Amino acid sequence: MVGIDTDVLCIYHVFKRDPRYEVTSSFMQWSRDIARGIAIFSLLELCGVMASAGPVDEALKLFEGYHLKSDVSVLYPSVAFAIEKDFWRQLNVEILTRIERKMRLGDAAILWAFEANSCTTVVTWNTRHFVGKTTASIQTPAEWLQEHGS
Repeated sequence: MVGIDTDVLCIYHVFKRDPRYEVTSSFMQWSRDIARGIAIFSLLELCGVMASAGPVDEALKLFEGYHLKSDVSVLYPSVAFAIEKDFWRQLNVEILTRIERKMRLGDAAILWAFEANSCTTVVTWNTRHFVGKTTASIQTPAEWLQEHGS
């Protein structure tokens, strides 16, 4: 499965004047036929960006829409707990395990969801945030397109 990072989603949905938009859009179109997913944390971050840049109702529609899409999965990390305290303990352990790899909170949470769902590739424009911190292949949308023949 290919995990799609927040920055790719933000360019695709919000920052259409970004010079990377055309490549990002091509990646989103060409990757439709493969297993791909976005971390719930990326979707929430995207909704926050959208809500700060435009109508809040559009962000909420996007959140719901991604849960209904058949060509991309919303990836949740698995959690097992009997009581609330155990949930927070597990969340802290999982995030701190990735922070120990020298990651910031947002990237650590996103990587947790990707790793919990066996993503073999992470597509991001911020490759330096993930390179050397996971066994998954890290590629930009342009690199992914080049490898998969756009």
